Amino acid sequence: MKRNFIILLLISIFTIFIYAENVNGNFQGILSLAEENTISMALEEIVSIDFDKETSFLEGIEIKIEFPRDLQTYRNSFALYLYRDISPEPDSAVKFYKGTRVLMHLLPVQNNIYIKIPAVEDHSLAQSADTIVIPGFTSRDTYPLLATIIPIMKGIPGTVYDYDFNFTCKPIYSPKGTLSLNISNTVVTENEAYSVTIDGERVKWPSDVYILDEGLHDLVVSSSNGMTKNISAVINAGEKKTIDLLFEYSEPEIKIEAPEGTLIILDDIELMRKNPAEPIPLEAGEHTVIFDIGGYQFSREFTVEPGDSLTISLVLDVLIHKN
Repeated sequence: MKRNFIILLLISIFTIFIYAENVNGNFQGILSLAEENTISMALEEIVSIDFDKETSFLEGIEIKIEFPRDLQTYRNSFALYLYRDISPEPDSAVKFYKGTRVLMHLLPVQNNIYIKIPAVEDHSLAQSADTIVIPGFTSRDTYPLLATIIPIMKGIPGTVYDYDFNFTCKPIYSPKGTLSLNISNTVVTENEAYSVTIDGERVKWPSDVYILDEGLHDLVVSSSNGMTKNISAVINAGEKKTIDLLFEYSEPEIKIEAPEGTLIILDDIELMRKNPAEPIPLEAGEHTVIFDIGGYQFSREFTVEPGDSLTISLVLDVLIHKN
């Protein structure tokens, strides 16, 4: 007999959570994830919670309830009810709704109470003395939710309806974020490549995003043209950060040092220089320089990259060897 009673009790409890219930009360407003806001409501009034923020790192929703100090003498007297699959849509002109209950919880007597609603099955939300975590997770297609606080003890004076509970809603993010890295340069080169390391580990480049733990990260970006940039980036939970990185290359240049009277030919063009010490600008790439002294020629091929500054010297020396 006792066993049958327990089975019937469990069936009754299960039925409460499966079938829609009537929810009545004056609608006070919408709690938003996209922009944090606070709504005040009295007992048996209603607020809704909207799932209006897209993010890859949303673990859940936190509802903070500020409990009126003057009502904290009434222990075990108030319960929070939370409903999903609401019909009709919440509106100030509507007082009667139907919804499926997802929570009925006796509110502890303290200044602030936190209700955490998981948005994913695999989450790290934890319950504590002032925090209630709803079991399972509430899928987005069951939103908006309705919340109301109802007195459940007899003998409570009517003055309790004169006090307001403040509801504030905010998203709860997993401790990760994303980093997008856009790299560009001031000089167009055919085969320029980049290598990227994050916290000392080489990562694929290019990549749409890098998923990183929240905190400080060190990035090293090197160009095949020989320039390296070091960057520090702070990633916040749920953040989508973008870094635009510009490699600014100066125009390559060379200086040529040679004895006076030397004919200098650079890329088949004879140099006519008024000031031999003045740098000569060049395009990045391969070049050839020829020195002609009295019909004797010395030539050298060389390559300059963006930002290079080279000095090319013709040194004539007399070597003496002891026989």
